[in-house]
Amino acid sequence: MIVQHNLASMNADRNLKVSTGSLGKSTEKLSSGFKINRAADDAAGLTISEKMRSQIRGLTQASANTQDGVSFCQIADGALDEVQGMLKRCSELAVKASNGTNTQADRDAMQSEIAEISSEIDRVHESALFNEIRVFPDAGYNPDEFAAALTSAPVKTVTAGNITFTLEFIGTDGKIDTEPAENIKATGSANPDSVANSEMAAFVVSAAAKAVNNLSSKYPNLFNEASTQNINIGLEMSPQGKGGTLATAYMSVSSNSSSTVTSYKMWVDTADYPVESFPSMSDAQKADLAATIAHEMTHLVMDDTLTSGMIGSFPKWFKEGMAQTSSGDNGWMGYELDGTSTDTDIKNYKSQLTTDPYGAGYAASMYLGWLANKQAGGSDAVNSTNIANGLDRLLTEVAKNIKADGSGSNTILDKAISTVTGGKYTSTAAFESAFSSAADTDSLSFMKNFITARGNGAGSIFGELNAAEANVFDPSTISGVSTSNYKVNKDNQWYSNAFGTGFTFPEKLPSRGNSGGVGNDKNGFIIQAGAADKQEQQIFVKQYNITMESLLDGRELDVSTMEGARASIALAQKADAKISAVRSYYGAMQNRFEHTISNLDNVVENTTAAESLIRDTDMAAEMVNHTKLNVLIQAGNAMLSQAMQQPQSVLQLLS
Repeated sequence: MIVQHNLASMNADRNLKVSTGSLGKSTEKLSSGFKINRAADDAAGLTISEKMRSQIRGLTQASANTQDGVSFCQIADGALDEVQGMLKRCSELAVKASNGTNTQADRDAMQSEIAEISSEIDRVHESALFNEIRVFPDAGYNPDEFAAALTSAPVKTVTAGNITFTLEFIGTDGKIDTEPAENIKATGSANPDSVANSEMAAFVVSAAAKAVNNLSSKYPNLFNEASTQNINIGLEMSPQGKGGTLATAYMSVSSNSSSTVTSYKMWVDTADYPVESFPSMSDAQKADLAATIAHEMTHLVMDDTLTSGMIGSFPKWFKEGMAQTSSGDNGWMGYELDGTSTDTDIKNYKSQLTTDPYGAGYAASMYLGWLANKQAGGSDAVNSTNIANGLDRLLTEVAKNIKADGSGSNTILDKAISTVTGGKYTSTAAFESAFSSAADTDSLSFMKNFITARGNGAGSIFGELNAAEANVFDPSTISGVSTSNYKVNKDNQWYSNAFGTGFTFPEKLPSRGNSGGVGNDKNGFIIQAGAADKQEQQIFVKQYNITMESLLDGRELDVSTMEGARASIALAQKADAKISAVRSYYGAMQNRFEHTISNLDNVVENTTAAESLIRDTDMAAEMVNHTKLNVLIQAGNAMLSQAMQQPQSVLQLLS
């Protein structure tokens, strides 16, 4: 028996403390309803739970945001309903005024009513507000964007040299009105499988890869400005009889509120380059094919990096001349100018800039590259390295201007030319005028030096200027070349590449910022319909200009004469159809928002249920545990009391 240490009481006390602590935690769980009240309760569970809570709160707010979108669409539809009623009255008055039984006073009265209705429609345009934001801004979309869908085929094709752009209209339901480009199969090849697996197809793919490798090497800054470094290109090889065209690059662009789908295809004419004869082709013929492919791949790279300008207003000499700098002039300049050409010959050739985009455009592009390099402090030697450096500077400046402005107008090229030439040429028009003029001694001096440096060579920036085409595009250096970014697929179809950012269009499509999201712009706004900064969780809502000027294409409803009244019938009906299309758009958007809200609320409910399993207390199970701990505490107190009595037995021995 010992008296210095009461081990039994120490053990009872320790267990009592454990039970008391556990009871406190159990009481906390029962009183709070949560089984995780602090990180120590369940460190991993807390992390998961807090992440879910963040998502739940974000999605709950996203649902509220989307409900604002519903409210906006309802307000817009309500205003448009009244506008449509007024337009129907205008149409009614125009029909009435077209009747020969009316006097001039009658028509004047009808004209007065139409004038008041027009003023009221303009007032609705000005005064319709949602949260103090104008529903119909002056800079909004013109309802004319629906006219093509209402009256004609929904596809607009723009041809720029050998590049064909197809812009697909988006319907009021937010869907592309035509068959998606990725489903458009190429035609014209008798046996697509054998063509795709041919030796020639393999060569074309390698030639394209080498061209891209060369372009990325020559234009590193331009490639850094690209929206993406990875695209797929479909290859079609078939005899389609395009009037001597050896190859053509196609680009199809469509867009909706959240992404851009760009489809690419390169076509090679097997009438000029027979598949079955390819193995026996001379190296010179194969080099010529590789040069042609380099030309087309330059187009595709420019389409990819300078999209809006290539579809828009960039002049043909710039588009084709730039492509020729890669392939070499293919004789366009060499047939007319050589070392024996006089100053007059050169001046006359330069004057053909707008009529000979392949030859004079090639010379002008080379001059711009050389001048841009010189203005940047580079050497004034006329060689392929200096020219390529300058062209990289020019194209990169164009790409930056497109990102900053996004209009695709010729002013983009104006600014770039002015910048890289140090203000020597203040605009594209100024450059064209000067280069075509006999008085521009700087371009004349360059041309004389360029002709000398080029000699009898191909004049491609892919090699020395005086290197022959057979050497620059030597077939033995092409086979097996590959690239990881611009991949050509030998399966005779378009390849579509979906991007979330980086392109602007001549059509009024939603603008896209460099961050990857769709930002507010003068033509609409975004609804943040998700809990993350991702473009797929942002919905773009268009806003429209519904002034009478916009609805009537700048004309007026004039029923003061019978002829004017009859013409006004069609105008009023067309305006009415435009309003119907805009209302349909907002109705479709409202339906979409309601589906979005339903989905968000469902996700919130299910996520809350999942979070509850981690965080919430199972009250029944915890009550059982609480009762157990109460019993343990009572037992612990009893045992501690007994343990404290044990030393008393020592007193009996002492007595």
